[in-house]
Amino acid sequence: MKVMVSGTVAVLLMAALATTYAAQFPAGYTLCPKDDQKCLFERIGATFAKHAAGIPAIDLVSLDPLKIQKMDIVQGGDGPINIVLNFKNVDLTGLSEAVVKKANGFTGNPTKMELGILVPVTSLVGGYKINGKVLILPIQGEGRSNMTMENNHIQMKWTGKLVDRNGKQYYQLDKLKATFDTTRFHMHFSNLFNGDKALGDNMNVFLNENWQDILKELKPAIIDAFVKIFQSVISSVFNKVPYNELFQ
Repeated sequence: MKVMVSGTVAVLLMAALATTYAAQFPAGYTLCPKDDQKCLFERIGATFAKHAAGIPAIDLVSLDPLKIQKMDIVQGGDGPINIVLNFKNVDLTGLSEAVVKKANGFTGNPTKMELGILVPVTSLVGGYKINGKVLILPIQGEGRSNMTMENNHIQMKWTGKLVDRNGKQYYQLDKLKATFDTTRFHMHFSNLFNGDKALGDNMNVFLNENWQDILKELKPAIIDAFVKIFQSVISSVFNKVPYNELFQ
């Protein structure tokens, strides 16, 4: 299994950690003291809800929609799913409705951090190209797709450390892990099988009837893709903003 991700992409964790950068944030934005969980919950939630369009001054890109230029999921081997799935110029929507469920580890000397959110509806919409086999059926097509998850619980944990640079301390991310669960996974791919409507409609029905088995097989690839996204974005933010300037 191989996952490749590039382009301007997701910023879930950046929202959590950039919310308190007072010098660059809009008027009225409140800094949180370290270890103030109540304040952190409010600030992270406010970022998703009120600043979904992004904050360019701290490199916070648009969260809703979050634009992904390119994302490739390659699932190989002898398993029930063997596909090459390429996404191009897709939008991830729904993060402005995210509800913060957990925010731990934002301390004066951070080592382990954790962030958990619930997104009622998350959709990935845009261009796709697919070729391979799904369960017992071959699949091939190129067009527009919509992949939607309901009640998406996302849990992220990462480790890191403070490093000195130019007289200030910056947070350096070492390793990030993520998991997610959803109560429903909807899929629709237009123009399957070179536009054969009957075959395409039947395949979309098949995919949605078997969404649980399909998600079980693709879940590690999806997680790997977003781990790469989160790690890249967090590293970029912390390379710019000294850690102590994130708090009161």
